[in-house]
Amino acid sequence: MINSLNSATLIPTILNRKAKQLANLEFIFTELATRVTERLNYIKLNPQVILECGSGLGYDNKLLANRYPDAEIYAVDYALEILRQQLPKHSLINKLFRTKQNKLKLINADAQNLPFANQTIDFCYSNLMLPYLANLNQFIREMRRVLRLGGGFCLTGLGVDSFKEIRELGLMSYNFPDMHDIGDILLNAGFTNPVVDTEYITIEYDSLATLLNEIRLIGCGGAYPQLISSTITKTKFKQLQQKFAQPTKLTLELFVAHGWKDSNHLDLPKGQQAIQFHR
Repeated sequence: MINSLNSATLIPTILNRKAKQLANLEFIFTELATRVTERLNYIKLNPQVILECGSGLGYDNKLLANRYPDAEIYAVDYALEILRQQLPKHSLINKLFRTKQNKLKLINADAQNLPFANQTIDFCYSNLMLPYLANLNQFIREMRRVLRLGGGFCLTGLGVDSFKEIRELGLMSYNFPDMHDIGDILLNAGFTNPVVDTEYITIEYDSLATLLNEIRLIGCGGAYPQLISSTITKTKFKQLQQKFAQPTKLTLELFVAHGWKDSNHLDLPKGQQAIQFHR
């Protein structure tokens, strides 16, 4: 595992602290990983170098390794302790049966400042990392910078209807983007004809405490942790329970964006523009 973070970079302490607890949400993460990677059935792609941003506990890169067994996969995550959960166990059995993990490289880095040279990646994949970013536009520009011409991408995030039941209870949540905004950001970054669509997933809960705990573990809005309070008073909790219908459903609006880098794009400082000369 490579650590490329410098001393000026703040590691998300909340996510690091809850790294081991995230395994409790294995069903949610594996379901989302399976749904998103199945979308790749419709994309003609044979990448040799894959960049996975927001690797988390590694559910997605295992599926990517099965789908593209010859590809080298760089799995990037900002939270070091979460990334460490992917490190292989040093038992004899694991060493004997470790095959596809040989081409997996774990990198502790900020996706908004990727430690890769220009045009070195064939395919960029990111599942549910976007709510953790303080600057989505910068990440999209970075992704385009490292993609080779002809390279593809697949990004997912949660849309505006996600967690609407929480807001109905009077709690705050991350300000999830509209999928049309994501399309505009991709176009402004220089991608042509990106495709963005959505699907809805519902999770049913019988316990308000379980629902709130799992939302905290998911950590949506990690870039702005003040939006989801880490503590709720006993009085507030009793008030919420009175509003809480059992069972209740939690809505996840999953948007999936994919497309290709089909031309070079010149990034100039604000206020400057390129002048083209023709013979």
